[in-house]
Amino acid sequence: QTSRLTGSLRQLLLFLLAFMIYNDGIQTVIAMATIYGSEELGFDTLTLMGCLLMVQIVGIAGSRLFARIAARIGTKRAVLLSLVIWTGVVVFGYVMTQPYEFWILGGIVGLVLGGSQALSRSMYSKIIPAAASAEFFGFFSVFEKFSAIWGPLVFAILRQTTGSSRLSILALVVFFIVGGAILSFVNLERAQRDSQQLGETLSL
Repeated sequence: QTSRLTGSLRQLLLFLLAFMIYNDGIQTVIAMATIYGSEELGFDTLTLMGCLLMVQIVGIAGSRLFARIAARIGTKRAVLLSLVIWTGVVVFGYVMTQPYEFWILGGIVGLVLGGSQALSRSMYSKIIPAAASAEFFGFFSVFEKFSAIWGPLVFAILRQTTGSSRLSILALVVFFIVGGAILSFVNLERAQRDSQQLGETLSL
C-alpha cells in the first residue's frame, strides 16, 4: 500500500530517486575508504582506524553545523551544498597520496556526513503524510538499504578492470552530480501540498 501511495506523490518519488542515487555515493565512500587507503595508498592501520573514529566524532559537530546552514538557506539547498562538498571529497581522494591528506579528508567527511543524512531525513519527514509517517519511514529505510548496492558494484568493476582504485573513487562523482541534479527538480512546496491532501484523504 505504501508503494502505491508513494507512486501517487510525484515529488516524493523524485526525492526518493535522488536520495537513492546520492546516498549510494555516500555509503560507497564510507564503505570503501579503508580498502582504498590500505590497498591503493598503503596507509597503516593506525591511520585508517584513527581516521574512521575521527569521522564519527566530527560528525556530531557536522550535524549541528549543517542544521544551522539549513536554517539560513533552506534544507534542500543545504543538502545540495553537501553534495558539492562530497564531489570535492572524491576528487581530493583521487589525487591524494599522503597520510596527512587522509586525515584532512576524514575531517571533511565527518563534517558533511551527518549533515547530508540528517537533512535528507528531515526533508523527507516534511513531504510525507503525517497520518502515515511510520509506514513511509519504513519505506524510506528500504531505500536506504537499496542505495548501498550500485556504488560498491561500480567501484569493484572499475577496480577489477583498471587494476586501480583511483578511477573507482573518481567515478563516484557521477552519483553526487546525478543525485543532486534530480534533487534540484524537487518542488518541496508542491510535495508538502500533495502529502497534506493525501493525509486528509487517509484520515477520512
